[in-house]
Amino acid sequence: MGHKGLKEKEVNLNIAIQLKKLLNNNELFHAFLTRNNDTYLSLKKRKDFSKYRNVDLLLSIHVDSSMKSYVSGSSIWIVSNNRMQREIHNFIQNKKEKIYLNKSIEEIFKNNKNDIYLKKTILDLQLNDFKTMEINLSEFIFQELKKIVKINKIKPQYASLGILSSINTPSILIETGFITNFEEEKKLKTIAYQKNIANALYISLKNYFQKNLYLKNK
Repeated sequence: MGHKGLKEKEVNLNIAIQLKKLLNNNELFHAFLTRNNDTYLSLKKRKDFSKYRNVDLLLSIHVDSSMKSYVSGSSIWIVSNNRMQREIHNFIQNKKEKIYLNKSIEEIFKNNKNDIYLKKTILDLQLNDFKTMEINLSEFIFQELKKIVKINKIKPQYASLGILSSINTPSILIETGFITNFEEEKKLKTIAYQKNIANALYISLKNYFQKNLYLKNK
């Protein structure tokens, strides 16, 4: 909560709703929200949302905070390699766990049920692909966000965050500003600014995926 009473959960939801509308008006996307209103959703349920669905990308939208009110700006976070290695290890060891994976990977796993080294190698390769996507997409997001908000950290940061640790989904966490900064709280409170943030995220996603679709079809 900000100094003037602004609640992060409300800002996050408003930005997400606006972003979903923008994305779903473009045939390139089909966006889902983990929550549509002011309801509590546990971290496990949020993670499972993408874990058991055919989700190509998870965006986790947040507002940052600090004990120092002068700290401001946006940042992007992606999961650390150590955290993902733990997740991959746990998945391989837990033979009962069933999650959605790429069809070609599913087929290889099915035909090599007991080959844990092959599974580990494949998931490591997939992790590298995801990491490349997350870093490249982050550049597009920074490019748009810096037009409307100060960038607090100019490169993606790594953290052991549960929401980002699904082994089958590339994931990015976006801090849209500091709710504990007086000026940013004032901006984040307005619908116009929330729409600007959502639009910046939409444009970055559109530009990134259109570019990659063009290169893929070239």
